[in-house]
Amino acid sequence: MRLYIFLFLSLCLSGLRAQNKEYSALFLNDTLLSNANAVIRLDATTIEIASPKSLKQTHKRVVTILNKKGNSHSDLHVYYDDKINVKNLGALVYDKFGKEIKKFKSADFKDMAAVSSFSIYEDSRIKFLNYVPIDYPYTIEFYYETTTFNTAWIPFWRPLQGYNVSTEKSTFDVVFDSSVGVGKKENNFSGYNLKDYSKEGLVSYVAENLAAVELEELSPDFRSFSPLLMVTPLNFQYEGYSGQAGDWVVMGKWMYDNLLSGRTNLSEETEQLAKDLVLGLDDPIEKARKIYKYVQDNTRYISVQVGIGGIQPISASEVDKIKYGDCKGLTNYTKALLQAVGVDSYYTEVYATSSRQIGVDENFPSLLGQANHVILNIPIENKESVWLECTSQTMPFGFLGDFTDNRNVLAITPEGGKIISTPKYGPSENTQVTDAELQILEDGSVEASVTIVSKGIPYGNKYHLEREESREQDKYFKNHWNYIGNMSIDEMKFFNDKENVAFTQEVSFKAIDFCSFTGERILFTPNVLNRNTNTPNRYRNRKLPLQIERGFIDKDEYEINLPKGYTAEFIPENVSLENIFGNYTVAIEKITDTKLRYVRKFEISGGFYPKEQYENYRDFIKEVSKNDNAKIVLTKQ
Repeated sequence: MRLYIFLFLSLCLSGLRAQNKEYSALFLNDTLLSNANAVIRLDATTIEIASPKSLKQTHKRVVTILNKKGNSHSDLHVYYDDKINVKNLGALVYDKFGKEIKKFKSADFKDMAAVSSFSIYEDSRIKFLNYVPIDYPYTIEFYYETTTFNTAWIPFWRPLQGYNVSTEKSTFDVVFDSSVGVGKKENNFSGYNLKDYSKEGLVSYVAENLAAVELEELSPDFRSFSPLLMVTPLNFQYEGYSGQAGDWVVMGKWMYDNLLSGRTNLSEETEQLAKDLVLGLDDPIEKARKIYKYVQDNTRYISVQVGIGGIQPISASEVDKIKYGDCKGLTNYTKALLQAVGVDSYYTEVYATSSRQIGVDENFPSLLGQANHVILNIPIENKESVWLECTSQTMPFGFLGDFTDNRNVLAITPEGGKIISTPKYGPSENTQVTDAELQILEDGSVEASVTIVSKGIPYGNKYHLEREESREQDKYFKNHWNYIGNMSIDEMKFFNDKENVAFTQEVSFKAIDFCSFTGERILFTPNVLNRNTNTPNRYRNRKLPLQIERGFIDKDEYEINLPKGYTAEFIPENVSLENIFGNYTVAIEKITDTKLRYVRKFEISGGFYPKEQYENYRDFIKEVSKNDNAKIVLTKQ
């Protein structure tokens, strides 16, 4: 019997090996599986630059998806346009044993415009595949080849591709002719199994067995610490223009002369319209304010990332005619109108993302790869610059918000490129002030009349509410105050002060069963409107530092009217907490036997902190949460 079992198991194992051991999920080692939702089995990129006018890219990616969270890492798409030819496109799917279960050819991929319904971008296209798995784990092999005569950009190498994704093997090779040359920069290579096999005419790197990094609460942006290789051609061609990398001044000068020059021409009628708009105004800021409002009222934005729809804006005269454009087109159009009224401005490239502030590397110039959006900078003599987000029909003049704040950007001037920084919104700018009058009723319900004024980043997160349907507004408040049950909102009003970038919400509501009863006593939490209910996760062995992206200051003051026939038996003591993360104070004052005043201030400082400080931060927030949820006890007189 033992012999038969041994033979049976041997045959099974032999069968597994015969299928495709290389892609079987059963043979992955524990290091790669730990904390991973997906494992990159192989990511192989080869770039061949035969001349400044010829670039070929061959790409093969094999990824094992371990669970539903890993599906987004299949990455089955390739962008192209009339300058990029795609061939040898396909994909194979394997089950957990490494057995091929599905094969896709190029014709199986959907082919559609990257920006639909807008004819000026019809050449920007994407080929993609939507694969719906029937079981986990599974493995997808994806491959393609592209050729182009634009040689300005070499994709950056990221051997680790995000949180909770491990890498078994990643290779990156750039073969280049001496007429091209390349520059490169290694970031965050220390501590990873990365090998450099580069030599003359070849940039070559290999990474093997890189464990997944677990996402922890308040983890920093993955790109701030993960390995990155930036490579750029020193001599390149883009859309028929020859260029050299040089430094940012040289790169910016090339961009201005070849990509922007001549794109701001407008008709005489439009120039006269712009001049009429600012008639009688001398202040460049006030002129810019008028022009910005005109652009907001008369154009609409379509989303096309820098690099997908090219990097040259469509002409200002074309935008003026069709009344829509992407970030490049609308920014260039605004620049042209400002130019017509004598206000200088800089077309500025930025990496836009609301979750983290990612800046342009001031020491490594590259035409592409470090920006995905364009905004406008207006330098004002002896004053701070004015910044305009030209894609928004609603954003206040001079306000950027969390999409492009606090990061290095590339301003393109006639003299060349300049690395400058966008405004930082600190705690004193990011404020929320809440005033309220509360009436506690004998049946345990509460009636509230609330005014909330938000500025800075909180403004940017809320001002859209004024344009929402009342149903969505109602839903917003009930989600925001989800710890208050049985809430019915009686009235909502919104005031958007764009001049001072302040958003006011006025809300009246009633909530039954707000209080709890113990005999004849009533218990309730005085912090009705800004209660911290979240306790940060605990980690026995935290691996990463913590990042608090943006600080803020919350101020709350409520007058609390007690129910008829009741007085306060117990009021929590005043609290004052202070540490490196911020400060927190609460004071409850008895104004009369039937009225209390609750005053709270909570300030958090943004920044990076070592992992050893995480537990201190957690203790601080736990203490805040405890005091935010403290109760007042009322007794019947």
